[in-house]
Amino acid sequence: MKYFDLHADTAYRCLGENLAFNDNALHITADKASVFDEWHQCFVAFIKDGIKEPFEYYKKAVAFLKNEFKNKAQNLTPILTVEGGFLIENDLSRVETMYNDGIRALTLTWNAENQIAGGADSDAGLKDFGKDVIKELNKFDIMVDLAHINKKSFYPALELADRPIITHACLEYVNKHRRNVDDDQIKALVEKNGILGLCYYPLFLGEGDALENIYKNVYHMLELGFEDYLSMGSDFDGCDLDEKLSDISHVPSLYEYLNSKNISKEILDKIFFTNAYNFFNKGKI
Repeated sequence: MKYFDLHADTAYRCLGENLAFNDNALHITADKASVFDEWHQCFVAFIKDGIKEPFEYYKKAVAFLKNEFKNKAQNLTPILTVEGGFLIENDLSRVETMYNDGIRALTLTWNAENQIAGGADSDAGLKDFGKDVIKELNKFDIMVDLAHINKKSFYPALELADRPIITHACLEYVNKHRRNVDDDQIKALVEKNGILGLCYYPLFLGEGDALENIYKNVYHMLELGFEDYLSMGSDFDGCDLDEKLSDISHVPSLYEYLNSKNISKEILDKIFFTNAYNFFNKGKI
């Protein structure tokens, strides 16, 4: 099968724990992902709220990522993204640096308030500087990732973003959590031709069987008529996972489970690959 995943922290973990990408015990390895014929994976450089010298850390992370993927698996297309707009500090020129480094998306906030907007644990709205950041991201065709942002900041940021995306979240309809999105947010995202990556984190999915809860999320998106705007954003290596999704090799089992619940392979192929592929390639195949 083909698989496109909008969010994983594997490379960040490898950098922080001095592990080689192709030889580790994390959720993602080249061997574990050999189950896929074609695999596109977004790997984040994670910039924590309040980290000292965030831009220096960013440069170190990008250099590490690029070096690790020099000898990548044949089925892998790695995609570089950044989680945490804190790295910009007050320097808009860093957006152009990210573009030159091949960064495809920036998560505007993590959970706290930063100079751009308010994260999920904050009550702050979108800042004036944040508006400038989004306009600069638009200029360089870097996707504006609205995962982690709070609702107060979500709508004005979405309005300004040319290419909005929510890389890893679940639906409030299934489980009410501050990091999940409600139906109004999803509808607004779809109106801007954005896409949602469904996260595998049990805290976001809610209590009970993880596969069944993922099905409930998928089914509700289909009920809303949004089969073309849903993808997967696992958060592999960024959280503790249910044993049924304990690493990337279990993704085909998730696909089969959803198919057993009468979701057609045509729709599942969109959700697991084509929707994200088209979004990242502006509809070009």
